[in-house]
Amino acid sequence: MVGRVSSFGQQQLLIRSIIDNQSKLFESQRQVSTGKKADDFKGLAGETGTILGARSFKGRIETYQQTIATIRGKLDANDVQIGGVLDGMEDLKENIQTVLANGQAQGFEELLEQTFRFTVNSLNTNFDGTYLFSGAETGTQPVNVSTLAELSAAPATADVFDNAAIAFEARIADGVNLEFGLLASDLATGVFDELRALYDQHQLTPFEDEIDQTQFDFLQNSLQTLTTAIDGLRRDHVSNGLAFERLEVIDQQHADSTLFLETFIADLEDVNIAEAVTRLNNDQVALEASYQSISSLNQLTLLRFL
Repeated sequence: MVGRVSSFGQQQLLIRSIIDNQSKLFESQRQVSTGKKADDFKGLAGETGTILGARSFKGRIETYQQTIATIRGKLDANDVQIGGVLDGMEDLKENIQTVLANGQAQGFEELLEQTFRFTVNSLNTNFDGTYLFSGAETGTQPVNVSTLAELSAAPATADVFDNAAIAFEARIADGVNLEFGLLASDLATGVFDELRALYDQHQLTPFEDEIDQTQFDFLQNSLQTLTTAIDGLRRDHVSNGLAFERLEVIDQQHADSTLFLETFIADLEDVNIAEAVTRLNNDQVALEASYQSISSLNQLTLLRFL
């Protein structure tokens, strides 16, 4: 019987080489298919703590972004409703100016009622299941009257408001809280006082057709106090807009931070695909060479040397 030139030791060495090359090829295939350096944190060695910290921070930022999205909707709704109330009060002011200029008042009571109803409806706006201007009492309608007669019958203007004393507040970033809610009582106490005074005066001396000097003087004084109430509304409107702008700035900062963290985490976890494909090709070549080597070794006999 002709003996082989190869030895058991050589075969074992080649077999170990094949196993190593198979392992490398499998790992290269996994990296190319998943795009990740490792399937678990164990494979990332000392970078695990850094990655976990970055992921935790990213998760916190995403929670803030969700909160900001909710607040943005409420601030938009606030803007619309306050703007509507402002428009209504400006119309009333212009109507009073017209009455003073012409000395004639037609449909004045109807205008007062329309202005009041519109204001009440705006203040009682329900957005996404909560009342916009109720503050912490989200389930309570902030204004409890619907007509000027009911407002006039109240002991005081403050009694027609059922909103909480505390407005909405939310954390939108680490260490940053935003008070974004507006209270119906803060917005409309001055406005309701003016509408109530005009209504009560109308009940005493109705503003119909030609007005007398007493009515003229009353409306002229009301015009000044009404302007003060409108200015207060306008300041609240601006304050709401400023809160919205601050929200946008913080949200953009979060977006920038999220992008940075995604890149940072990817640099630690993800493989360079081009390099991984190159390694995969090299590992395939190496494995094939190992197979060929052991195949050639097994075919070597003394006959080849005789």
